[in-house]
Amino acid sequence: MRRFVDWLGQGRAFALLVIIGGTGTLSLMLQAVGTDVPWVIPAQNALLLIALIGTVIVMLSRLDPLDRRPVIVALLPLVLAVGLGLFLPAFSLWFLGAGIGWLIVSLIILRRNVRREYQQAIRHLRNGEYEAAIQIIDRLIKAEPQDTRHFRFRADLYRLKGDPRRALKDYRRIVELEPQSSVGYNGLAEICLQQGQYEEALRHAREAYERDPRQWAMPYNLGMIEDRLGMAAETVTHLQEALGCGMPDSRHRLLAHLWLGRAYARLGRMTEAAVELKALRREKRGLDEWRAIFASEQSRALQEVLADDLTLAQAIFEGAGEEVFAAGTAGLAAPAATKEA
Repeated sequence: MRRFVDWLGQGRAFALLVIIGGTGTLSLMLQAVGTDVPWVIPAQNALLLIALIGTVIVMLSRLDPLDRRPVIVALLPLVLAVGLGLFLPAFSLWFLGAGIGWLIVSLIILRRNVRREYQQAIRHLRNGEYEAAIQIIDRLIKAEPQDTRHFRFRADLYRLKGDPRRALKDYRRIVELEPQSSVGYNGLAEICLQQGQYEEALRHAREAYERDPRQWAMPYNLGMIEDRLGMAAETVTHLQEALGCGMPDSRHRLLAHLWLGRAYARLGRMTEAAVELKALRREKRGLDEWRAIFASEQSRALQEVLADDLTLAQAIFEGAGEEVFAAGTAGLAAPAATKEA
């Protein structure tokens, strides 16, 4: 349950609790009125449908925009079937069976419907054959030049290959094609961060955050960059928001608590820094996750960005106290850059 709440985020978890608890309470109140009253059962059915639809909406809001469409395709017919079954009880079993059948079939189809080109590229990637993987996506982009998913996948391949310049070009193309999407701006921010261009990274991260503040990755990346720039108050605001959105992985929560603790220490709020220190020490699994990731040759770019942070986290696990937060870390921007931000 805790992992589910971490994934969903505190705000969405609370909304889900209100939806289920509110509709359930109203349904119990109607039960007290008496099911022999003609309108009670239809009203309870309506409340059940509202709870189901509300739950689906909350869950969909947690997903990345690119991942929502297949889930909608799988779940919408099931929700409609349940709704029809509630108001046409004579056919409820038929509707429910049809809805579940569609869900099973759609999941099978979606699982198999991975582009053949992507499957081929992934096979090359596993063998370290970056150029061969990129060539496959090049042909796909030539055939479908308006599909931003292809540019995003190729940008990821370029980053793994160690070619940030070409990755930047693909992210800029995504911004041109979908200016209201956070994907392109977030990619630009991550590349600029890896290259130590903190001011440029901050500008792009803000653009990404404005377009999709509900996804934890946007305030998380923004808070990470603000930490590098020494913008303590802003770091606290955005990382607390990121944790509230829900982080599914311990490794991200580990770093969020690290940066939060350092930000509080910079602000002289050592009591709150100590709270983050305790929260960080509960994420030992996150440190193990980072070690496993860093064992891969494909993690070189990440190592350059996060190595000092993880060294600091390791020191905390070995017994260092909250005073380590005040020491800063290698690679922070100069004070002049902080003022400009």
